[in-house]
Amino acid sequence: MSAGSWWGRRSNGNGSNRQRKYDVVPRGGHLATTSVESSDIDAGDASVEFTDDDCCDRDHDDGSARIPSSTIGGWRSSRLGGIVRLATSNLLDDGACLHAYRRGCRVEDSYGEGIDDGGLVAVKLVKFWTWSIIGILLLHPLARWMGWEIDENYTLRDFVRYDFHVVLLDLLFFFVVGRLHDASCRGIDCILPWGVFIALGAVYPSISNDFEFLRHSVSMYDINCGWPAILFVYAFFLLVLSFTFAVALARSHHRRMVLRSRIVEVIALFCLFILPYATLAGDSLHLHHWFVMWWLGMQSNSPEFWARSFQAYAIGSYINGIAVYGRDPILECKHAFYVSTSQHCAFMQCYESKHETEGDNKTEYKEFITADWRLCNAESLSRNESFV
Repeated sequence: MSAGSWWGRRSNGNGSNRQRKYDVVPRGGHLATTSVESSDIDAGDASVEFTDDDCCDRDHDDGSARIPSSTIGGWRSSRLGGIVRLATSNLLDDGACLHAYRRGCRVEDSYGEGIDDGGLVAVKLVKFWTWSIIGILLLHPLARWMGWEIDENYTLRDFVRYDFHVVLLDLLFFFVVGRLHDASCRGIDCILPWGVFIALGAVYPSISNDFEFLRHSVSMYDINCGWPAILFVYAFFLLVLSFTFAVALARSHHRRMVLRSRIVEVIALFCLFILPYATLAGDSLHLHHWFVMWWLGMQSNSPEFWARSFQAYAIGSYINGIAVYGRDPILECKHAFYVSTSQHCAFMQCYESKHETEGDNKTEYKEFITADWRLCNAESLSRNESFV
């Protein structure tokens, strides 16, 4: 890639001005200078060249701010600049991974380097899948070693057997809707913002269980029957923070002229993933934190640092939910009841209806009855006495 350039005027001490040309190395390196006579400037022979990676006083198309050119030399040579570059650099360079991928597929040998086969998107997706699965595999034993609240019966074998393929689909949908394939997203394998906030999101849900008032679920039954007053205050502050974040996100979308399409997208995702359960599931709906953070994290798809930070935190919380409890269905026991009865599982014979229909070999089961969140004394379950 050719380096960009910018021009500066410098006095040589005898009253005349001399022009110096600075070549900007976009990603690291040093500043090289070459002298150019003033007559070349006046004659129009010298020009100012910029590339997309040059630093100048304008904004990215994706919304992120450029670094002023007047400070680029000092910033890049400073120790702080080196730390920032290190923290925001990928552990595995996308370009190197893409080159290895294309060499393995012999794309460059057959078609040359100019072919666009979508390889960069594939590289980012595979890295996103890989690091997320590694996070689950590491957090699962860590939670047990730390003594956090876990599902004792859930093992890594259960994860691979029952949840692995569904988790890959979740992450694929998150990758697409969350715009992780955009050029504004550097990838999941960098310390800031992804590494730090994924780690924070992966441990906070388990650490929060040490607070007694947070040991509750987001379900109609628990909200009405189990939530203490302090939890309602905590939820109120979360709602205020969420509203503030939503306003900032809307302003970002409006500035980039994509607000209308994002609103349509949010409505579509709500109708696809929440509305059917909320209207048809009745009292069985349980919004597990893996589901809530997965759904919310997809919406935070603007290029700003704070938006990507929340997206990373959401992925970390999703990893926590899968690694600690497993990918429990949001319909809970009602989903398990449906799967067991539709597959005629042998252990459901105790739940079969006592009467038989002549000439019909259809197996009938008693109606599944959930606890009524309006009756905290579980009186609605008294109808199940005849099932025993």
